[in-house]
Amino acid sequence: MKTVLFPVAGAVLLMAAGCATAPHVYESELDRAPMSSRIEPQDDRRTVEKMAESLISDAGVLEATGGKRPVLDIEPMKNRSQMIVDMKSITDSVRTRLIRSRLFRFVDRSTAGADIAIMDEQAQLGLTDRRKAIRPGQQSAAEMYLTGSLTDMVTHAGRATDHYYKFTMILKDLRSGEIVWTDEKEIRKVAIRPVF
Repeated sequence: MKTVLFPVAGAVLLMAAGCATAPHVYESELDRAPMSSRIEPQDDRRTVEKMAESLISDAGVLEATGGKRPVLDIEPMKNRSQMIVDMKSITDSVRTRLIRSRLFRFVDRSTAGADIAIMDEQAQLGLTDRRKAIRPGQQSAAEMYLTGSLTDMVTHAGRATDHYYKFTMILKDLRSGEIVWTDEKEIRKVAIRPVF
């Protein structure tokens, strides 16, 4: 009986020790093979790169801007897909690439409330020189508007599930109301269920 208990007790101790250790962590490549049929970080990155490059190099955009650096407003892309995706992060990455291109300037409506509070504080508390205090009405107005969305379609056929995703972005001239630029990035992934 004792000879049976020792190996079993040893196995239990080894399993407990294995559960208590930290997981093996390693740095993954940015362009790795897909791990799932969902939108993954490399899909986000490739989408941002494609959309920003398309917008920056488009002849119609260059013509519409007339060689100037127009002020853009950007709204977080809308998620019309069935999965949870951080659309604000994708939007921020697009804006960062466009700002780095030095072809556009941006306004940020998301901080408008904080901007007003700071201007009011400067004007009313008397802590700053009134002649140097920023007054409402001096901020730049958007000349163009950038928006976009993510949609998806899922198709099942036997053991295969086909996931189709489409990112669409649109740049609109607020003065004329014209769509100056639009582009799409398509992603398609197929997941095959194992037989057993």
